[in-house]
Amino acid sequence: MATSLTPQQVDTLLDKLGSDDAFRELWSTDTAAALKSIGIPETAAACFGNVKSLASKDKLQASRSALQKRLTGLLDQSVQGFSG
Repeated sequence: MATSLTPQQVDTLLDKLGSDDAFRELWSTDTAAALKSIGIPETAAACFGNVKSLASKDKLQASRSALQKRLTGLLDQSVQGFSG
């Protein structure tokens, strides 16, 4: 199932992943709950696969523009670039 994310949802997600330790911890343990906490449908969690670890906050912030392009619009496959 494909899930559309608005530009605002993408910005909120990237803000949280790039700065909020509590959100990052929730993402690592329950991605669906993390998404729901910021107003993104839990069904979008399947698009992110089974993320075991996130890139550092610095790396996520440095890659923000590229991640925005990948996340905005239709997510119909696993998103790359969240580990490492």
